[in-house]
Amino acid sequence: MKKLLSTATVAATVLAGVLVGAGTASAANPTKRCEPSASRSCSLPSGFFPGGTISIDIDAILRPGAQETWFSFTIGNCKGGAYANDPPRSWTCVLPASFYTLTATASFESPSWELGLRW
Repeated sequence: MKKLLSTATVAATVLAGVLVGAGTASAANPTKRCEPSASRSCSLPSGFFPGGTISIDIDAILRPGAQETWFSFTIGNCKGGAYANDPPRSWTCVLPASFYTLTATASFESPSWELGLRW
């Protein structure tokens, strides 16, 4: 009986650790999808970022026949950009711990956006 309780306790502890880890992983990987809009932009709050290297993932897709457009992004003091119809791209930046907002803005046409942050 003692061995059975010990095994059950270990199994419960492992399961709790997995569930807590799963919640942490999803909280550290926010994503957002935005449809074309008059503002030509999309923003994604990071939640609390603990500092260090952050990965920025952006896919900007123009509607067929739309004029090609350059987009730029900012998050903290990190900036970058690409053409909207380029394949999905990723950038990395090193930022101090804080709350951030990733903002991507297109120059001419409004694309559909998929934004993501990873750390």
